[in-house]
Amino acid sequence: MSIQFLVLLVGVLAAMLPWTTLAQMGSPTARAGVSLDQMAQMERQDFGVKPTRQIHDGPMHGPTPASIPGGQLITTQGLAALVKGAQVPFIVFDVLGQGEMLPNAVPAAWLAQPGAFNDVVQQQAEQLLGQRTQGRKDVALVFYCLSRECWMSYNAALRAIHAGYRNVLWYRGGIEAWKWAGLPTQPSPSGQQGLTPPQHQAPQPRGGDAPATFVPVQPVVRTGSDAAGAPRSAGELRIGQGRFFSFALPPGWRVGEDGQFALTLVSPDNKALTLMVGNAGLPLNHPPARFAYEKLSAIQPQNLQMGQPRQARPVAGFGQAVEFDVSYAVRGVAYRGVAKVSVAPAYDSATMALTAALSTADQWSGYAAWLPQVANQVSATNGAAFGMRGIMQQNLQNSVAFGEAARQYRDWSQKNWQQVTDERNASQDRKNFAVRENLGGVQTFASPYGSKQSVELPTTHKYYWTDRQGRVVGTDDPRADPNAGSTGEWSKMERVLR
Repeated sequence: MSIQFLVLLVGVLAAMLPWTTLAQMGSPTARAGVSLDQMAQMERQDFGVKPTRQIHDGPMHGPTPASIPGGQLITTQGLAALVKGAQVPFIVFDVLGQGEMLPNAVPAAWLAQPGAFNDVVQQQAEQLLGQRTQGRKDVALVFYCLSRECWMSYNAALRAIHAGYRNVLWYRGGIEAWKWAGLPTQPSPSGQQGLTPPQHQAPQPRGGDAPATFVPVQPVVRTGSDAAGAPRSAGELRIGQGRFFSFALPPGWRVGEDGQFALTLVSPDNKALTLMVGNAGLPLNHPPARFAYEKLSAIQPQNLQMGQPRQARPVAGFGQAVEFDVSYAVRGVAYRGVAKVSVAPAYDSATMALTAALSTADQWSGYAAWLPQVANQVSATNGAAFGMRGIMQQNLQNSVAFGEAARQYRDWSQKNWQQVTDERNASQDRKNFAVRENLGGVQTFASPYGSKQSVELPTTHKYYWTDRQGRVVGTDDPRADPNAGSTGEWSKMERVLR
């Protein structure tokens, strides 16, 4: 049954959400003299991106298709009419996970995760949708994120389509279009609600295998490159929007610098960061290696070393890119990372942007697999980023002024980067355990039964015991012994320090 046919069932079906706030309002009016019809045209703008039935696994910020296979694009005008009329059952899902959302939307940012239709996320998505719709496949499901340049809601909508829902509505304009139309929003739930899938209750101990003071624990299961001893996961990323850039923020991380020319994201212990820094108006033949060296020099590194360039995938909005392995020291502390230079030629000049993922050398093995991907998620969303708007206004001519602007920017960057460096080194004495707790949520233990395979366990307990069957129990009592009063054979697990 199509959504057009459902709309004809006026008064027959009750809305599954009240949305009384909007229903009591008059007709929405867009700002700046732009009508909802004009907004609808903008929301349907074709960027030349081909629609796909596969989940998008690239940067979540970037131009999106103008349609979605198996679903339907809905504009602000259409969604406002659907909500105000309340004549058909519908559910709105917030796949953005920021500080505000559409009224009564269901927080579900985790639905946007890349992957496949046979992964765990898809199974959890089908469970959630089944609960919310009470098993009805004809309920209209609306998915939205930030704007028409956000893939998160596209991914979520595809998961619903694959699950067999017949009225999947992709609100491409997102919350930016909703707010532009002057429509109401509400604060998002506090905490982590909607950022991670609903959790199932952990299994309870059986048959008195261990005393009641111990809690059964499931080891963190990792496969392939995520096996025990491999780099820790980035966790659930939150899409953020600054004044000039959008970005993906790992749990516990914060924005360090949010300026016209640079954006930095800093880890909880200040020992790792990502950055994007760029300039417009550079000569077309400006060497990328030189650009990277100049920008990294703003950190005032000691013994900055850059490896051989290799071809790389450019960040959104750029045409080509090369990347380098880098190493350096700051105040005697060694750092490692990857720096990428993306280039966008334009007429007689070029815009260059450096994205880098950096951490202390002793922690880089835990970041190398995923932090560069976080750095690649940063994307310029304001035409003034990197000074591009000013370059266009000057018609790409005054090279002397460009050189002076570049010199001033280097001074500006050096000052601000020194501040970031100072903040990053302020807690150098913090233990690596805090990093794992905040980012990976795991701690590594050795098996007492001769296995060379280490086991990653959650940070919920201080002490862990295991038996020969591989079952694990945890406790915070250092004197507790699960062998007391148990028929099993339990051995204490020792921490693996790296």
